Amino acid sequence: MTMRFSKLIVNADDFGYSEAVNRAILRGFETSLLTSTSIMANMPGFDDAVGLVGRNEVLAHKVGLHVNLTEGFPLSRTLTACPAFCGEEGRLIYRHDRPLFRLSGKERAAVYEELRMQLERVLAAGIRPSHLDSHHHVHTEWAIAPLVCRLARTYGISRVRLTRNMGPVQGWARRWYKKLFNCWFLGRRSGLVDNTDYFGGIADMNYFLDMGGGRVGGGGRVGGGGRIGGGRRIGGGRQDLSFEIMVHPRFDSSGRLVDSDGTDLGEALKKIRKLPTL
Repeated sequence: MTMRFSKLIVNADDFGYSEAVNRAILRGFETSLLTSTSIMANMPGFDDAVGLVGRNEVLAHKVGLHVNLTEGFPLSRTLTACPAFCGEEGRLIYRHDRPLFRLSGKERAAVYEELRMQLERVLAAGIRPSHLDSHHHVHTEWAIAPLVCRLARTYGISRVRLTRNMGPVQGWARRWYKKLFNCWFLGRRSGLVDNTDYFGGIADMNYFLDMGGGRVGGGGRVGGGGRIGGGRRIGGGRQDLSFEIMVHPRFDSSGRLVDSDGTDLGEALKKIRKLPTL
């Protein structure tokens, strides 16, 4: 049974990171490679990104919030008093080198205030975020995810990015963490009704297509035993699977539009874009 998508999202992260990144993302929309992007409210290219949204209809209603707790300066003062997140100069320094399962009450309040202020800045610029995701996948930390989901529900945002759940099978601990995370925070009972079934990068999606033969059910084996990285079984002949593909558009030294790994973005997405939708 040939797979058809009910939804295929190709999202460009890092909108607002810099003017150069913003121009690359705009080119991705103009060439129909992208379906959405996520804006960073605390980075130097934010005002430029807002201007691009206002002047380019192709970006209308296609911008989400790219929550950022790892780079630049925070918008809130409260987070600067949390040494786990900010250094002495006030810069964001958090790196999730190890799982973060718990925050103190002070840290929870400070992190939520920062998330809220980032979202409020986007709203004040006239952009209603269509979805939430995060820089360096910080929202997939167990202690931060409830705050991001709370923000989404408070502001009526119905899609929050999954943790990566397709691609080569990983160690059992990480695989089960991803499965539990997606079910617990982002599953059907979360109220986030527009979440996709699967999320990953271009390489993860191509792995899915190569290992599964572009088929769902019918004996296709994905990641071994009919499973994708997060441990979720594909099958049952479903024809309504939805996917989000993450990209990071840039221009290389010759002016080509490439992903963060230097591969030509149009070429990298060619196989995926040929697949039919329902």
